[in-house]
Amino acid sequence: MTAKTKSSTIVSMYNPYGLIIYVDGSAFKNPGHKGGVAGIVEFPESLNRELETIFEIGFTETTSGRMELRACIEALKWARKNARTLKASSIIIVSDSQYVCLQHNNAPYWKKAGWRNRDNRPIENHDLWNEFLAVKNKIGIRTEIKWAKGKVSAIAKEVDKKAKQSAHNIIKKDDFGYRPGKVYRTKIPKGSASIFSAKGNEEIIRIYRKDLKRKECKISFDLYSEKEKNYVSKEFAYASPEIENQLHRSHSYRVKFNNSPKYPIIEKVIDEIKK
Repeated sequence: MTAKTKSSTIVSMYNPYGLIIYVDGSAFKNPGHKGGVAGIVEFPESLNRELETIFEIGFTETTSGRMELRACIEALKWARKNARTLKASSIIIVSDSQYVCLQHNNAPYWKKAGWRNRDNRPIENHDLWNEFLAVKNKIGIRTEIKWAKGKVSAIAKEVDKKAKQSAHNIIKKDDFGYRPGKVYRTKIPKGSASIFSAKGNEEIIRIYRKDLKRKECKISFDLYSEKEKNYVSKEFAYASPEIENQLHRSHSYRVKFNNSPKYPIIEKVIDEIKK
């Protein structure tokens, strides 16, 4: 498939003799609903080829983070198969995902640590990060991942459009690494949950999501302020299987946290708040 924009209209800020692959990933009603990825390659001017759409894939249930990472993986797969035939001197993957661009260099260290970060917190999407490393290490050509602000250039708008369209494809793949579970309505509808800054404190929380990990569960909750008499933010922390079994979605509890802002753990369920 050929993208509408010609490569001659794109002024490369990178290596003029390398391949540049623009990627994007999209998920609707994140998390837990359909998503899609797309990639467009820009060839060196010496090849005199138009921009080409190299993949458009839809998924049944996923998250925006997984789609952004999946888009990079699909670009790496295409590069591994085609870069040598095209005699490319290098490969640049351009993404607007800060999640991928800021974290991809940490992936080898996470893997050595059993997919945990320096604070011993479990790494999200470690299945995709593992696939990312496996494919990238087999390309054999210098490969970089660069960040660029999305929806600014014509090509960025085009790949964003194609990623969204892919999510609506009639035929979709399953994102096998995604474990959706049940999600109840949050009291704070906008925005995503942030990591709770645990300082050994007791708090009232209302559970709206539980994501099972290998050794613990990620608990997403609405945080209640007794001072303001209202729910004030969406946060997440972790819990052992024993504690997780005591926490039910859409229920509220007074709980005790550990003293670790970077790896918050619910240590004790004090009591359930009936109202």
